[in-house]
Amino acid sequence: MRILPDDAGKINLALVVLIIVLVMFSAIIIGFFRFTASESAQSMYIYSLSLSTSESIENVTLLIPVPSYYDPDSKQNKTVIDMSRVSFKNADQARNLSAKIEQVNGIPMLNISADRITPRYKNRIEPIAIMPGQNESELPRPTRIYSDSYSEETPVLIAMGMHMQENDVGHEINTRMPFGKEPLFMPYRIRENFSRSDGGMTDGYYLSEGAFGSFIEVPFILSYTADDDNVLAISSEFEGINQWWIGGWQSNAYRERVSHAFTGEAEGTYWVKGVLTTGDGVY
Repeated sequence: MRILPDDAGKINLALVVLIIVLVMFSAIIIGFFRFTASESAQSMYIYSLSLSTSESIENVTLLIPVPSYYDPDSKQNKTVIDMSRVSFKNADQARNLSAKIEQVNGIPMLNISADRITPRYKNRIEPIAIMPGQNESELPRPTRIYSDSYSEETPVLIAMGMHMQENDVGHEINTRMPFGKEPLFMPYRIRENFSRSDGGMTDGYYLSEGAFGSFIEVPFILSYTADDDNVLAISSEFEGINQWWIGGWQSNAYRERVSHAFTGEAEGTYWVKGVLTTGDGVY
């Protein structure tokens, strides 16, 4: 079929119009997603602390590092932990419990004090199979049993805990390079950097494949009396997260965790190993 010059012109014009429409449509879609991302964007800090003791400890003072940063305006180190917004779990295990932020050599630390911290154990709840046609309400209710000592009947140790979440930190968090820019457990010293981890357990911590970050050490200043075989386990975690919605939630984060099990009584400063992973997520 022969295409006349007028027909060729019409076809070219139609192609130009189609390209313009596609470009405009793409711009609208990109603008919509950018608007959606900016409207849904959220940067948050999440902090948690877990503490458990296998037996009772007494005359307790625990100075634990908290996520802090240097504020150039006040020329002081500040923490992002607001004790008025912290929630506690199983705090009744401690007698005359006090938890506050205290400056130690110019660095904020969490001071947990108590006359006595008593362990709490519970029984295991075995799952009950539901038979076809059986109503869940007909199943027997599990019996909770608690004790202040380990036994075959109560083998599960319950931890005390603290938690705080700040959903709007007021800026996009630098999750790739938080050193000197974002809160970290202070004071810290870097033991070793790692990049593109193969994944799995390394130095007592699980690293995802391709993870970047550093192994660190931070000081715990502890004082309490306990039997020689007592184990006090402390784990502290902090993460900074940016997240936004583009056809589904996207995010990136940096995460820091320190944990240690202390045996017997304590009196002094103990450097505890931890891990900081950076640049985790979508960019």
